[in-house]
Amino acid sequence: MPIEISPFDPSSASDSDFEDFYKVLIAVMALDHPEQPMLTLEECAKQIREPATALGPIKRWAAREEGHIVATATAKFPAHENRHLTIVRVIVTPDRRRQGIGTELLRAMLPDLGADGRTVVMANGVKADASGESWAREMGFVRTHAYVRQVLTLSRVDPALWRCPVPDGFRLEQWAGAAPGILLEEYASARTAILDAPNGDSSLEFENWTAERVRTHEADLHARNVENRVVVAVHEASGRVAGITELELLSNQPSRGFQQDTAVAANFRGHGLGLAIKGAMMRWLTADNSAVADIITHTAYNNTHMIRINHALGYETTAVVAEIEVGLAELTKKLESY
Repeated sequence: MPIEISPFDPSSASDSDFEDFYKVLIAVMALDHPEQPMLTLEECAKQIREPATALGPIKRWAAREEGHIVATATAKFPAHENRHLTIVRVIVTPDRRRQGIGTELLRAMLPDLGADGRTVVMANGVKADASGESWAREMGFVRTHAYVRQVLTLSRVDPALWRCPVPDGFRLEQWAGAAPGILLEEYASARTAILDAPNGDSSLEFENWTAERVRTHEADLHARNVENRVVVAVHEASGRVAGITELELLSNQPSRGFQQDTAVAANFRGHGLGLAIKGAMMRWLTADNSAVADIITHTAYNNTHMIRINHALGYETTAVVAEIEVGLAELTKKLESY
C-alpha cells in the first residue's frame, strides 16, 4: 500500500492518531533507547498537545499506511539564538525501516526547513552508531558532537553520596519557580557560564542569558506547569552567584526529574562547587518529593569533569547520543538525487 504523508496537528488529531503515534514512539525507544524510562500514552499525548515552545515554533508530520501512522517527524524552529538552524527528528517504526519512508518524510518537510532563511538542519538525541545515524549519514548529515545519557535511579543510590560540603566562603541558596529579585542579575550572569562548555564542531549556540530572558523562561515553564528547581552557590565576599544547577519536574511525568544546566563561573572553578550544588539539589528533592524515581541528564561526552561529578552522585552512564547536522543546500541536492 502507498505511504501517505501529511502534517500532524495535535489540536485536531483523533485518539486513534495519538495511539498510533505512541506505538511508533515506544517501538523505536524499545529498540534504540531501551535504558530510558518510557512515557505512558497519556503522558505522551499531553506532551505533544502542550509542547515546550520557548525554543520556538514546532511542526509535525505523520506517514500513514492504510490510515495508520508508521512514522513521524518533527521540526523545531529556534526563535532566539540558532535562527540559522532547524532541529528535526524523524522516527520510523523498526519493522518499516530501510523502505524509504524516512527519506520521504524528510522530503515532505523540506519546503519548511528553510523557514526565515535557515541554512542548517540538525538532529540531536540520535543513538550513536545505530541505524538512525547510519541513515542520516546517507542523507549527508555528519556527527558534530555527542553526549552521554546518565541516569540516577534513587532506589539504587546511597543518599550519603549527596552530603557534599559547601566550600569555605560560599553559601547555597535555593528556590522553585522565579529567582528572587535580589539575585536575578547575578543568576542570569552565572547562567552564561555554560557558554564555554564543550561543544565539539556543533553550530548550536548556547543561550545568552539576561534578567529579562530568565523571567521569560520562568514564565514559559510556569505556563506549562513545569516546576523548575534551582540551587546556586553565592560567593560571600562579593555577593556573586558563582555556580548554578537546575532541575525540572514535569507534571505529566511525575516519577522522573530532568537535570538541566549546571555551570560554575570560570574564576570560581576548582573549589568543588559543582558537587556541592548538585548534592544539595538531590537532598532538597528527596526531602519533599517521594514521587520521583529517577533523574535523567545529558552531558557532553568530553566534559570529563561533569561526568565524574555525576558518577560521584550516583549517576550511571547508559548511552551515547549523537548530534548531527547538514547544510540545507546539501540536503536538498541529496534528496533530489534519490
